[in-house]
Amino acid sequence: MFPILLTAALAASIILGVFLYRNFNRKRPIPAVLRSAAIVKINSYKSFGIMATVQFNDAGAPQVGERIQQEGDTYKIKGVVFESPQQHNHVWECKLEKI
Repeated sequence: MFPILLTAALAASIILGVFLYRNFNRKRPIPAVLRSAAIVKINSYKSFGIMATVQFNDAGAPQVGERIQQEGDTYKIKGVVFESPQQHNHVWECKLEKI
């Protein structure tokens, strides 16, 4: 009787340990701030990725790693073309990655 009870307690503790390990070691997403912008035009290139003309609502230049949202899709800025002739009125050429 005692070995059966000991085996059941050991099995329960192993299952509980696995459950707790999986629960507490989960990667939690870092809340990212979405920058206010409008994607004016999207050009998709197979070799280079998604290039888009993006108009930002604030005056700051876009930075790599920032996120923007358009029609329910979230995009991460992977690159910015700084020598583009369309840098007036807060419009930038950006390389985007769809998240």
